[in-house]
Amino acid sequence: MHRHSTNPRPAPNNGHLPRRPANQLLGRDYILLVMGQGLSLFGSMMLRFAMSMWVLDETGSATVFASVLAAAIVPTILLSPFGGVLADRVNRRTIMVALDAGSGLLVLAAASWFAVQDGGFSIIAVGALMVSLSVLSAFETPTVQAALPQLLRGSGEAVIRRGMAVINQVQQLSSLLPSFIGGALYGLIGIGPLLGVTIACFFCTAALECFIRLEPPHENEPREPIPPTMDHAHSDRPTPQSDGTETSPSGTARGWISDIAAALRFLTHERPNILRLMLLASVINLFAVGYSAVGFPFMIRTVLGFDAAVYGICDGIIGIAAVIGAILAGLFAAALTIDRMPTAMAALGAVILPAGIGFLLPLGNMAKLIALVSSCCLVSLACSFTNIIAIPAIQIRTPETMTGKVMSLLASFATCTQPLGQMLYGWLYDTVAPEWILVGTAAAILMLSAVSAPLFAHFDGRRDEHVTPCV
Repeated sequence: MHRHSTNPRPAPNNGHLPRRPANQLLGRDYILLVMGQGLSLFGSMMLRFAMSMWVLDETGSATVFASVLAAAIVPTILLSPFGGVLADRVNRRTIMVALDAGSGLLVLAAASWFAVQDGGFSIIAVGALMVSLSVLSAFETPTVQAALPQLLRGSGEAVIRRGMAVINQVQQLSSLLPSFIGGALYGLIGIGPLLGVTIACFFCTAALECFIRLEPPHENEPREPIPPTMDHAHSDRPTPQSDGTETSPSGTARGWISDIAAALRFLTHERPNILRLMLLASVINLFAVGYSAVGFPFMIRTVLGFDAAVYGICDGIIGIAAVIGAILAGLFAAALTIDRMPTAMAALGAVILPAGIGFLLPLGNMAKLIALVSSCCLVSLACSFTNIIAIPAIQIRTPETMTGKVMSLLASFATCTQPLGQMLYGWLYDTVAPEWILVGTAAAILMLSAVSAPLFAHFDGRRDEHVTPCV
């Protein structure tokens, strides 16, 4: 027996891709990605908070800024699929660096414009800035979601879920901190320095991302075998050049659309259960957005009659609950396999019921407020668990050269349901008693969990059984 037959030599290093650490969650590349995402999101949320305060001060109308945010959703819906194509054609590190640096330059240009204008404020400039940043975000989100499984490739499904959980924790903290410190800073230093904080966050993120080691996606073997029916879809894939750049045989809009069509064929013909999961997640997002973004403030301010200060405290409590949920999901990530999805959905529906029951009972407004806030805290916890189950399940079952496109389609689906949920629940709260809306929402989610149970019991079986998740 040859000695080396039981002790294979390590794979040779090609010089620019260092050997990965045993625990990739402690590796430099993953830590840099997490730090960058935290800084970038902190800057984005600080900018949104600063802009909202500024617009309210200058116009006295929340509707004006809400209209700007609604307009900013459109590029995300329309351009996210093309962002996914780019993420699967070009080095993902390069995209992240360029987009964060571009975001910093956009905010810098806007801040300079505000500084030289008489009076400073311009709602047109604010709108242009928010829409432009939304365009860049449409390309960055699928890139980051594709980069995570690429960084953790070969570590196992549980590690990918833990990695996703850590990023969720950082994102929740980065979203929470601006709401706590933004108001104080805005009152003390004004809009200009807050824009400076945002600019610094974007540029620091771009600098950190420069040191992430990621090879272009086409240089790797797919994490799952591509079925023969998909081979023709690769005709428009970029070809690596000696200088590290990529070119496409078509290089046209037709080639990009062909890539999106290939992703849709993959979802409809090869992995239909992934598509069903994506659609189910979008429906859950519709309920969650309607319940939290519309119902929560409406019930506190209008139904119960509490002032803005009470609402701010309650919103901060919900934010803390979201952070705790992300931490708990990370602790239990190894056990959160796809077959647990119906249980997580049932828990999400069940925790909405106490709020509905509280509003049905002859309780005082303070007791109803406590029931509502407690329910929303538990909803945040349940949403953290459903996210950790669903998103990694999609990522690990998608070929590496198609992860960006598939995740961008998920982003488009979820983004589309946000205005739908807001409009639906806005109409419901104008026409139906709030307690019945809460009970109905809980019943709908519980019904979805029961109906979808067979799907998750055999998620990788039947038509999907020829493809094994590569972890």
